[in-house]
Amino acid sequence: MAEERYRMFVLGAGFSRSAGLPLASDLWNEVRNRASRMTGRAQKFHADLEDFIRYRRDCDGLVVTPDGVDFEEFLGYLDVEFILGLRGSDTWSADGNETQVLVKTLIGQIITERTPQPHAIPSPYLRFAERLQPNDHILTFNYDVLLERALERVGKPYRLFPKRYRVAVNGGAEIDTSRKEVIVSKLHGSVDWFNREQYSRNLETRVGIGFRDLPSDAVFNNPAIQTSPLLEGPRFPGDPLLEMHRVRNIETLYANPPLFLATPWLLNPSSLKVLYASTVKQLWQGLGHDGVANLGMVIVGLSLPTHDDYARQVLYRIVKNYQSLYWEKGILGRRKAPLRLVDFRCTSTEAQSLRSRYAFIDWDKATCHFNGFDEAVVPSLFDET
Repeated sequence: MAEERYRMFVLGAGFSRSAGLPLASDLWNEVRNRASRMTGRAQKFHADLEDFIRYRRDCDGLVVTPDGVDFEEFLGYLDVEFILGLRGSDTWSADGNETQVLVKTLIGQIITERTPQPHAIPSPYLRFAERLQPNDHILTFNYDVLLERALERVGKPYRLFPKRYRVAVNGGAEIDTSRKEVIVSKLHGSVDWFNREQYSRNLETRVGIGFRDLPSDAVFNNPAIQTSPLLEGPRFPGDPLLEMHRVRNIETLYANPPLFLATPWLLNPSSLKVLYASTVKQLWQGLGHDGVANLGMVIVGLSLPTHDDYARQVLYRIVKNYQSLYWEKGILGRRKAPLRLVDFRCTSTEAQSLRSRYAFIDWDKATCHFNGFDEAVVPSLFDET
């Protein structure tokens, strides 16, 4: 049966580009432009940026202007400061220091503004969603909710976590296979994810001392904001995603973003983002074994920049598994389809640069499409031969 093919799709920023979502360089420019107009606590952004420029000058002899700052390096610099607690008692919050929180919130706002409403989703994304089958696994590095909206628009069931359980206790779990769903793993978090953990602790404290009124919260005690749990069904105690919720009307939230009052859970585009990945570790767990039993594999719009070498390491494992194990004899009488690599590359030089980043691919077992993600390429992503 077709639904037993267990295909894998890996999505990067280039997947959403045709829908008007920004690439990394455009996102940084817009974040910096918006931050430059902000006052109050948000002005810490300017001080941190100047400090980073001074650091690069004093340590490396580089004269860098604000326009020339490498976004990922700047945020990696702030990550070291935060993870090691270099500010001591001045550390702002569990979500990061002021600039880190500001950047996450502005990323959420910018991406939300650029994401099409369900009725306006471009046709290629709807055709893509329609062709997905139960047990197809999407690994996406994107923060946006474009794919979720496309799946909902075409009525395709999906979940945002690897496994459903009938029972989950410390001694083990029973997998629930009764629901046929597309699996979407958002490896870097999402603009609509907010962690309820702090609110739950505040609520427990207030109940414990006899207060009846609920704690104030810009997301979880706000009648204008609609939320739902990310996870469904029985889960293991202590699951770090248990308190993660989705804001279903993110346009309402980001129209007047609750800056420093609520922060979206996403991994900032930092060179050291993997340091924060423990919350979503279960989305990564076991990926080094994937590709073995998959009968199709597609990579769309993922350029594998050098600051994401950890992602390259994981993808290397998956691709090698896919192109070497069971390639000749197939699985249950079915042959694996050639790996499909889709990106937007205008020149042969640009195409070769991408091929160099994917040097681990066996090109005799792969096909490339360099016109970007569009209507024409969608059917080929689901070809079985």
